[in-house]
Amino acid sequence: MSITLVLFGTLIILLLLKVPVSFALALSSAAALLWEGYTPLMQVIQRMYAGANSWLLLAIPFFMLAGQIMEKGGVTKRLVAFADALVGFLPGGLSAVNIVVSMFFGGVSGSAVADTSAVGSLLIPAMTEQGYSKSYSAAVTASSSPIGIIIPPSIPMILYGFVAGLSIAELFLAGIGAGLLVGFAELVVSTIISVKRGYRSSSKFSLKRVFSTGYEGILALFAPLIIIGGIITGWFTPTEAAAIAVVYTLLLGFFVYKDLKIKDIPEIVVKAMTSTATVMLVISAAGAFAWVLSAAQVPQNVAESMVATFSHPTTFLFALIVLFLILGTFLDANAAMLLVVPVVAPAVVMMGLDPVQVGVILTVTLGVGLVTPPVGLCVFIASSITGLTFEEIIPELIPFVIALLICIVILVFVPGITTYIPSLLAG
Repeated sequence: MSITLVLFGTLIILLLLKVPVSFALALSSAAALLWEGYTPLMQVIQRMYAGANSWLLLAIPFFMLAGQIMEKGGVTKRLVAFADALVGFLPGGLSAVNIVVSMFFGGVSGSAVADTSAVGSLLIPAMTEQGYSKSYSAAVTASSSPIGIIIPPSIPMILYGFVAGLSIAELFLAGIGAGLLVGFAELVVSTIISVKRGYRSSSKFSLKRVFSTGYEGILALFAPLIIIGGIITGWFTPTEAAAIAVVYTLLLGFFVYKDLKIKDIPEIVVKAMTSTATVMLVISAAGAFAWVLSAAQVPQNVAESMVATFSHPTTFLFALIVLFLILGTFLDANAAMLLVVPVVAPAVVMMGLDPVQVGVILTVTLGVGLVTPPVGLCVFIASSITGLTFEEIIPELIPFVIALLICIVILVFVPGITTYIPSLLAG
């Protein structure tokens, strides 16, 4: 039995037994070394430490913290008011607002889970009060939340760039077009459903109201502009940009909106620390797992076999998409990036594909996993807010999942959506 078979066999068994992903990765790495027989198990601990020991990864806790501050500091409700002024006139106005707010919120937090929690706790009760079904309200909230990992900043994109050795700035810029595409597609779906069901608009369009709500909403939207602009110009790194986002959202919450209180800080920090610890534990364990993979020359062998099997770049890319769709159903997006990208990155280069475009497409693909069983983290959060079961929400999710899949196909055949903005600024 080869070390590779032990490594993946142990991982699959542990995941089927519902062992947390981080522990499954670390234990399968240890099992592989035990089978090999001559590498000390201490290497697992050392490689876990090395996997998390990166200045770039410090951006993750800062973005998590910024998302929590937005939720407590009154930023989210002002973004909702601004979004309502912009798209509330559409049929099913609040569902459209829900989607647009996810686009706004994703521009600061970089986390789909934070998006679901912050936006859902505010808009799901409001939607049900206006006559939307609970299952539809939960579905709109959950399905729009993956936009949070597509529109920059994006934690999965940071991890993809970290593992593949790519520019985070280029990935962020490429994500803008993809995020807008997904947001527009979901707006179309929500409008069609709302027309069929008679869901009414939430407000009349008023240019005066756009400006009045936009005054406070725009202040919040300066955060992504500062983040992306600073990274592109080289004024600061992604990690420094994340820290600046925290400072900026604190200033908004304390001194501009004045909704944030000193007593809120401990709760905000604890929530951010808990979310960060979950992600960083996965990153650490994935570092050990990736080291064992590399030692067994799995990435090189997989790259060569995939290139031999899928000779056309487009066919190869669709094979990757199918792989990530499957992985996304039972793995967290961050874990999937860390687990698979080291294996497939060499093949992407060998096939002559643009690794930045591939990174964005795979990020969108993993977004599908956030709203599909059995994991579906965003759906579970929405279900906890509504009190519904996962099964009760699934039928309402189907049109939005189809829209996401169509967007993935469009991104494959229209690469300009992801490459135009980076090339424009580079030129």
